[in-house]
Amino acid sequence: MLESVDLTIREGDRILIRGPSGSGKSTLLLLMAGLAPEYVSGVLSGTVERLYRSMGVVLQNPEAQIITPTVEEEIAFSLENDGMPASAIRARTAEILDRLGISHLAKRHPLSLSGGECQRVSLASALAREPEILFLDEPTAYLDPDSSGAFFEALRILPERTAVVVVEHRIEAAAAFCARAWEVVPGGGLVSSDFRTYPLPEGSRTGSANPSVGIGLEDPADLPGLPSAAVPTATEAAGLGTSASAPTAPPALEVRGLGHSFEGLSPLFRNIDLTVPSGRIAALTGPSGCGKTTMLAGIARILNPGSGSIRIAGRDSASMNPRDFHSALLYIPQNPEHMFVAETVRAELGLSGSAAFESAERYGLDGLLDRNPYRLSEGEKRRLNLCIALAERRPLYLLDEPTYGLDDTARSALVRDLGALAESGAGVLFVSHDEEFVFAVSDTVYRMRDGAVRPEESCHAGALKSA
Repeated sequence: MLESVDLTIREGDRILIRGPSGSGKSTLLLLMAGLAPEYVSGVLSGTVERLYRSMGVVLQNPEAQIITPTVEEEIAFSLENDGMPASAIRARTAEILDRLGISHLAKRHPLSLSGGECQRVSLASALAREPEILFLDEPTAYLDPDSSGAFFEALRILPERTAVVVVEHRIEAAAAFCARAWEVVPGGGLVSSDFRTYPLPEGSRTGSANPSVGIGLEDPADLPGLPSAAVPTATEAAGLGTSASAPTAPPALEVRGLGHSFEGLSPLFRNIDLTVPSGRIAALTGPSGCGKTTMLAGIARILNPGSGSIRIAGRDSASMNPRDFHSALLYIPQNPEHMFVAETVRAELGLSGSAAFESAERYGLDGLLDRNPYRLSEGEKRRLNLCIALAERRPLYLLDEPTYGLDDTARSALVRDLGALAESGAGVLFVSHDEEFVFAVSDTVYRMRDGAVRPEESCHAGALKSA
């Protein structure tokens, strides 16, 4: 994966490492942190000299490094291992919680938090040790733009001598913090890079005469729960006009009066109304911890949906039996690993038929078929999720952070594929902090804040309607 890499990190360096998904960025970071090959399989050639005495790590998947039942214990854990006196541990923990603005989470279980909140807890644990070097692997993957900026702003509390190595695909916030950038290129080499971002393609929703080809969608009329006469045409799905005689499909999703509360806490949200028409794509955005993932999980019955009503393709979900319910929607969770059930990529794809293998080829997974899904990079895991989802046909798709770990090429492919799903008559609701992606693909953006949701038309939808 990596070959002929020469890199020196000096005191006070602020370095960004970027590159395609699966190129070896995270592996390089783990090598420098001493976690590979001791704890990550592989064969090491060459030498790695680690001259630092203390280091901190924030992993790409924040759940992977949680070990204690409360946030304050998580932060204190490494300090206890260092033999710090109890009074000093309490003072340091309180200071770090306050500096990162998460004191209100001190008694919460880290795994009850949102992905973004969990990432901030991981950062707090790393900063508490005052490390000589800090390794950050996609630290803003679950953070909204404001929180991403605040994340890197929090790093400014580090002493100037502390070195920081950041692996990122979303480089906007990192570019303001890092002084140099390196890119891992195909073949495993490392070259000097810049901080440019690569925009997503424009107009991809209407860029194909037959958008369903290659993503496992056959005749749109085959979508379960949608009668063939009610499936919108591509023009109708894009909102460019409808036929006066064509029947109107029921919305893919209707949420009315939805609310949710965790035990012992005030309501996370209440009285939420939200509609995703068939043939449309809606994004749900908002600050980390506001309830986006909880709402999506409630709609998918992963969590108790709480109060209110949910209708999928015109049917009350509460009255649907499990078989009909799970035939009506497809849910991709925030953590890619929560979707895996097989021991190889080939077996995972095989559960969804030949269309999944076609998607795997387009998403660059065809050379990884005999790998264990849990041994993939985080971006490869997400691409595997998407290949499985795109091979299934449902009236409704629920995607939580679908661009997590994806490079520019995969994000562009996903823009086209979600557009194809919509043009075939399906409805899509996705949660994302990736603002560029949100406006490239969605017809409607629902902003969630302070327990309420406000809809707004996306720039993409407006562009389509004015075309």
